[in-house]
Amino acid sequence: MSDISMIGLGAMGSALARAFVGAGHAVTVWNRSPARMQPLLALGAQGADDLAAAVRASPLLAVCIDNYDATRALFDGAGVLPLLAGKTLIQLSTGTPKEARASADWLRDSGVAYIDGAIMPYPEGIGRADARLLFAGPEAAYAAALPRLRCLGGDLRYLGENVAAAAVLDMTWLTYELCNYLAALHGAAICRSEGVSVDQLAEMFPEGSPPRRLAGVIHAEDFGDPGASLTVWEAALQRVQGQAADAGIGSEIPDLISRLFNRAIEAGYGAEDVAAVIKVL
Repeated sequence: MSDISMIGLGAMGSALARAFVGAGHAVTVWNRSPARMQPLLALGAQGADDLAAAVRASPLLAVCIDNYDATRALFDGAGVLPLLAGKTLIQLSTGTPKEARASADWLRDSGVAYIDGAIMPYPEGIGRADARLLFAGPEAAYAAALPRLRCLGGDLRYLGENVAAAAVLDMTWLTYELCNYLAALHGAAICRSEGVSVDQLAEMFPEGSPPRRLAGVIHAEDFGDPGASLTVWEAALQRVQGQAADAGIGSEIPDLISRLFNRAIEAGYGAEDVAAVIKVL
């Protein structure tokens, strides 16, 4: 038996798996594209031949794939739900509060303890002291899993048994960051229009802050190597818009951001850093 099975080995799932292996845990990995397993196997992880084998291998399952719908299709299609009894499943894909509740409902009769999580840093931040991850769901299951989760970051937060809480705060933080991004982008446009160096704008913000990073990208005019592309940010923003529709609250702020993002995407900048929005302002 392994300590934990990591299901999904994209950029984030691979970072999580490396952290688990690096902390000395016995890790089983599985991915729909087996080639993604090879770097983890070289580090000492065990590979599973299929999803069922990955589920059987460990009492604790971490899932990080495209979205909640993909998770459900994957598990339903593989017929593994009966294998979940007595295990803990931590969903670390990105979703909405409605999707978190639906996942808990879907798994309620499977005998699995379901924890919904949200990852705040980029993959390269996993394992750092300032890496923040949010978790919500059954307290006893979270407490039992915590010793194996500590390696993921120094700021792990349990939010209680409201299974939607992690998705709610993740979405709230995303909106806050994107509003800061827009303010920094418009500030850069002001500076350019008035002959003030954008580098001087960057120095107005604290070291390491998102606005300073954006201003630095604009000053260097180096938009091509994003931690997350503009298209990825827009996809995340669509979830914020979806939550507004689900909850019946106003969506004016995410709608405004989305309009600007889509102007830049339609202009051909979707694969670039979010700072590329400056090109259409």
